[in-house]
Amino acid sequence: MSYLCISNPFLKSILMVVIAFSVHQSAYSQDVVVKGTVINEQNQRVVGAEVRLGQQNTKTNSKGNFLLKINEFPAQLTIRHALYTDYLEVIRAPEYRRDTLFLNVIMENKETELDEVTINATRVIWAYQKANTHIIDFVLIDSEILLVCKEDHNYFLRRLDSIGEKIMDLPIKKNPLNFFEDCTGGTHLVYADSIFELKFIGKSIGMLAGNSYIETMEILSPCVISSEDNFIIKRLGAHNKLVEYTKLDRNTKKPSQLYITSDIQQMRQLDEYAAANDIPVPLWNPNYRLPNVVNASSDRQKWQNQQFYNQILKKPLYAPIFEINDSVFVFDHFKDSALVYNISGKYIRSFQISYHYLENWKSELFLNEEKTKLYAKYEIEGLVTLRQINPSTGKVINTDILEKHIHPIRIQIRNNYAYYIYKHYLDNSIHYLYKQPLKE
Repeated sequence: MSYLCISNPFLKSILMVVIAFSVHQSAYSQDVVVKGTVINEQNQRVVGAEVRLGQQNTKTNSKGNFLLKINEFPAQLTIRHALYTDYLEVIRAPEYRRDTLFLNVIMENKETELDEVTINATRVIWAYQKANTHIIDFVLIDSEILLVCKEDHNYFLRRLDSIGEKIMDLPIKKNPLNFFEDCTGGTHLVYADSIFELKFIGKSIGMLAGNSYIETMEILSPCVISSEDNFIIKRLGAHNKLVEYTKLDRNTKKPSQLYITSDIQQMRQLDEYAAANDIPVPLWNPNYRLPNVVNASSDRQKWQNQQFYNQILKKPLYAPIFEINDSVFVFDHFKDSALVYNISGKYIRSFQISYHYLENWKSELFLNEEKTKLYAKYEIEGLVTLRQINPSTGKVINTDILEKHIHPIRIQIRNNYAYYIYKHYLDNSIHYLYKQPLKE
């Protein structure tokens, strides 16, 4: 066994986090016996129900019981029967390292499903209810949903109305990656090497001629906000630890700095790390000279350190900017502060924020499609919690748990519903689109 010797306190702290996470993930290497009983709403045993927990599956016996062994948590529990609504739940590891877990499941009668969807405010709903359609990505546009999806080995752009009914399909070439929305509200379909702008005319979809992905994104991605008079452009500095927002006048093309923030200490440390490992990146201090080192790193170790830099250390400083209720907000989590500007870029005020110190903060904020509400993302063992943040004070005012699916992706919010894609736990070739109501 080999050991990595690290003297830099900055890198030591990162390594300790990685080790702690690895220990937590492997804490349940032993098998846990999961015993369950499945009944219906009339307290009758459900026989022959398909039970899947993680990668294990079985069926309930003549008494409605099942037994499985599993050693990876959290795990998705799915129970299906032709007469009942599918049962979904995320099962966490048992407390105090118990080796047996007991479950009691009540299956709901299928004929009451629609009524329950209407009256139960916590129920997760299929936003697009077609089981054999693989959702690659989606975007909320006005009252509609636009999908890029795969069905029977064919690929489509699919427009849905507000209740998830198909409006029309446009066949497209294979292997699209995702959507990209630019700062002006334009929508683009992305492939590995090209990008296509989309147009919506009546109930149809138009796709303009494709352009080079790299060249197009160099133009589109820096722009983060567009108003009648200005563009706001984002720039990342050395090691991505400097964030600068510049206001660009639409008419005169004259730039002026809106806001800049940076982590100087990290930039200095990463200058040293990059210089020591021959990482070809712009340094914060171009005149930096690496001190003499007696035992230089091997080429292999340098390569490993380069990968560590690219995958972990260069993660951008998180200071996002949003247009909320006709004002512009910068949330500088490094400096624990939020700054408010009017839509023309004039500074108005600032205030302190602290929600990012709550446990399991994932360094992500979501703005709803109406540009009126802001949500922060927290995640533990795959379960996501959304906390609504008052954009005027930075205080948490509501909390919602996306309760039925672990590791939801592409979260978007509209009309107090959180939409997301769920990667099927047992079949990664199928992704589904769900929505869940949030608190008012």
